[in-house]
Amino acid sequence: MRVLIVGAFGTVTSAIIRKFGKEGARIYALTGGKNSENRYKKVYEQYDFSYDNNCIKEVFESVNPDVTIFTGAFDSNFEWSSGYSEMVKFGAGLYNCLNAFSFLNHGRFIFLSSNEVNGFDESTYKEILHSQRPLESGAIRTYARVYKASALKNGEDICSNYRKTTGSDVIALRIEELSFETKKPEEAVDTCTRMCSELLRENSITKESEKYSPIYITDVVEALYKLVNKDLLKYSLYRIHSDSSITQNELAELINTSFDTQVSIKENISDISSNDDIHDMSEEIEVKIFKDAKSCAQQIIKNIKNNRSVFASGSTVTEKFSKRIAQYFKGMLVALIPFIENMVIFIPFFMINNRTTGSTYFARLDCYLIYVLIFAMVYGQQQALFSSILAVCGYFFRQMYSRTGFEIMLDYNTYVWIAQLVILGLSVGYLRDQLNSLKADKEDEVGYLDSRLKDIEDINIINAKLKDELETQVINQSDSLGKIFEITSTLDKDEPEEVFFHAAEVVSKLMDCKEVAIYNVSNRNFARLMAFTSHNAKKLGNSIEYTKYTEMYETLKRGDVYINRKLEKDYPLMAAAIMAEESISSIVMLWDISWEQMNLAQSNRLRVVSYMIQNAVLKANRYIEMIENERYVEGTRLLETQAFKKLLDAFTNARKRGLADCSIIKINPGTKDVKEASIDLQKNFRNSDYLGSLDDGYLYVLLANTNNADAGFVTGRIKDAGYSYEMIDGDVDGGAYGD
Repeated sequence: MRVLIVGAFGTVTSAIIRKFGKEGARIYALTGGKNSENRYKKVYEQYDFSYDNNCIKEVFESVNPDVTIFTGAFDSNFEWSSGYSEMVKFGAGLYNCLNAFSFLNHGRFIFLSSNEVNGFDESTYKEILHSQRPLESGAIRTYARVYKASALKNGEDICSNYRKTTGSDVIALRIEELSFETKKPEEAVDTCTRMCSELLRENSITKESEKYSPIYITDVVEALYKLVNKDLLKYSLYRIHSDSSITQNELAELINTSFDTQVSIKENISDISSNDDIHDMSEEIEVKIFKDAKSCAQQIIKNIKNNRSVFASGSTVTEKFSKRIAQYFKGMLVALIPFIENMVIFIPFFMINNRTTGSTYFARLDCYLIYVLIFAMVYGQQQALFSSILAVCGYFFRQMYSRTGFEIMLDYNTYVWIAQLVILGLSVGYLRDQLNSLKADKEDEVGYLDSRLKDIEDINIINAKLKDELETQVINQSDSLGKIFEITSTLDKDEPEEVFFHAAEVVSKLMDCKEVAIYNVSNRNFARLMAFTSHNAKKLGNSIEYTKYTEMYETLKRGDVYINRKLEKDYPLMAAAIMAEESISSIVMLWDISWEQMNLAQSNRLRVVSYMIQNAVLKANRYIEMIENERYVEGTRLLETQAFKKLLDAFTNARKRGLADCSIIKINPGTKDVKEASIDLQKNFRNSDYLGSLDDGYLYVLLANTNNADAGFVTGRIKDAGYSYEMIDGDVDGGAYGD
C-alpha cells in the first residue's frame, strides 16, 4: 500500500508515519515547504513543494497513492495569525491536492479536521472575520483560532462537495480533542494545553465548555489505519472521539494542583450547537480507546511542566508588539528614502541654477530639467512628479529675486516652462516604469519557468531513483518472489538428510531472524527438534507437546501464521506450519524479530517462505519413509553402512555450522559382532537416535540433538551393559576412549 502524507514535520505526522510504516506501507511525504531542511527517516520519498504548486499533479502521478492523508488541522505550515491570506492559502492548497488526486481515478483522500471548527459561535465568527488584525497577544490568539476554524470548516465542506460532484472517495475526519505531548505550543490543539499555557502566560484559567474528553494520538492513528483499510464508507464526514471524560472544573483543579497554584476559574461558555451532517466513526469501524481522560491530562501536564519556559513564552505564531512596530517603521523608512533623496539632491541643483542664471555660457542650461529627468529615469513617474514640484518651487523662488509673484503668474513663459518640465519628466518616468514593468514581467516569467523546470528536474530525479530502486528490488530484494525462489530452490539439491538443516538457514536469511528452529511432527501430539540457528531458538527443548500451545496450534491448524502479539512467555514471536494433506508436518519458529516486524507484511513473507520450502521438506520426509526398510538391517535398528554415512555427514556438517547438536559414540562390541551388539543395546536408546556401522568392526551411535555433556545418561547405560565406548569429538576417526 502506497500512502502519501501531506503535512509539515510535526508530532501528528510522525505518529502516522510510524504506524503505517510498521504495517508495511510505503510512505511518501509532501511537506509543503520548498527546500525543507528536515528529512523524515522512515519515508520512502519526500517532496518539498508547496501545496498550491503546479507540479502537485506530477507528484500525485509519480506516487500514485492508494491513500492520501491531508493533515489539515495539524499542519504547522500555516501561520493562522496572518488571517485571511493564510485561509486562502490553505483552501487553495487543499483544492489543488484534491484536483490532482481526482485525476488518478482511484484511492482514498482523507482530510483531518478538529473540534476547533465548533470553537466559536456565529456572532464571534462574524465579528472577528470582519475586524482588523489586533495587536495584543491574547487577541491575536483568538483571531488566529477563528481563522483556522473557518478554514477547517471550509475544508470539510470542500471535501463533502467534491465527493458529491466527482464521486471520488474523499473523507473528512474530525478528531475531537486530540491530545499528545509536544515541545511546540503551536502544534497542540487540546483544552488541557490551552489551559496550562494560559495559566503560565496570564495566570488565569478559562473554562470554555463543561466537559473535557481527550483522545490520545496512538488511539487516533490506530483508528485511522482501520479507516484506511475499510472497503466502503457511506458518508463524507466522520468524527472520532473518546467516551471517557472529566469536567473542566476537575481539569482546572488538576492543573492548579500540579503547578501548585490556586488560580480562580473564569467561564466563557458559548451555547454552540453543530448543524453539520456528521456521523460517528464507531458506527462503521471499531474504535478502541486505551487511555482515559485523566491519564491524558496528567501526561500532558507533566510534559508542559518539563517544557515550562517554552509554553510560558507562548506560541511562535504570536508576534511581539515591538517587533511589529519595528517592521512598520522599517517599511515606512524604505518608502520615504526616495523622497528624502529627492529633496537632498534638489539643494545642489537649486544652487547651481542660481549661479548659471546670469552666466553668458550657461544661461540656456536648464538645471531643473536635468534634475527632473535624472529622477524620472532612476525612480519613475512618482519621483518625476515630486521633483517637478520642487523644481517649480525653486524656479518661483529664484524669479522672485527680480519680479513680483503676480508678474511671474502673468508670464506665459512660466507656464510653457512648467508644461515642458512636467511633460518631459512624466514621459520619461512613464517609459522607465513601463520598461521596468516589462522587465519584471519577464523576470517573473523566467523565474516561474525556472522554478517549474527545477520542480520537474526534482521529480525526474526522484522518479529515476525510484525506478532504479524498484528494478533492484525486483532483481535482488530478499523478499521478492524471484529472490525467495532462487534461495529456496537450493533445497532441492540437498540430500534428504540435510534438508532440515539447510531450511533453517534459508528461513533465517529470508526473514532476517537469527534465532530459527524447525520441529518435525513425530506423532499426533509431539514434535521433535530437527534444526536450529542458535541455542536460544531451542529453548522449548528437543521434543515438545505442540498441541498444548493452544493459541499457536489452533492458528497453525487453520493454515495461518501465528504472531505472538501479546508476547506470551514460552511462545515463539512468529510461527508457521508446513502442511501435508491438511495436517501439520513441520513447524517453523522465529524467536528473534523486532516488534516492528510483527506485522502483516512479515507474516505474508513467512507464509510464502514456508510454502517455498514445503516441497523440499515433504519430499525429504517421504523419501526417508519410502526407503525405511532398505536403510535398516533386517530385524534391527542398525542402519546400513551407506545410509549411516550420509546421516553422519549431514549431522556433523550441521554441528559445525551451529545448526544442530549431536554426539557420536563408538562402541567396541567385544566378542560379539556389530549386529548382535546393536540388538543387545538398542533398548537403551531413544527413537530419535541412530545406530550404524562403518565396516570397521565397531558399532556407532548418533545421538541427535544431544551434546557430549548431556550424553552421560547414555554412556552410563552402555557401561552398565558391559561394553567399552569412545566419544568422538571431531571426525569419526578420532576421539578419546572411555572405560
